Amino acid sequence: MTTDPTAIATELFAQLETAWNAADGAAFGKPFADVTDFVDIRGAHHHGDGVAMGRGHQHIFDTIYKGSTVSYQVTSAREVVPGCIVATASASLDAPSGPLLGTNESRITAVVVREGDRWAITAFHNTLVLQAPRA
Repeated sequence: MTTDPTAIATELFAQLETAWNAADGAAFGKPFADVTDFVDIRGAHHHGDGVAMGRGHQHIFDTIYKGSTVSYQVTSAREVVPGCIVATASASLDAPSGPLLGTNESRITAVVVREGDRWAITAFHNTLVLQAPRA
């Protein structure tokens, strides 16, 4: 198992991206810890395990983000104490309909912890990057 913070964060975000683009809520929930705090792009706070995170995402995959795709790019990752990584990532969401119709950018801060023999996301905060109005 790698201990490189960037490689760990990149792998977790790759799992999230693959799951989102397949509209697979259960797979989306797998990288999350047994206890997770998740702040979504609208600022709502969700608390639960990976199963709960997956169920919540399946709902949006089936409704407001149906047919959407996402791409993630890890921009930084560092181990702050042994077994705890803070990572940031950029996200680009392409939504064919719904409240975020079009392409939207966001920034994510994730706290990744060692959970037994795996690394898991225990905190995830997603912030929409507002675009300047067009002239």
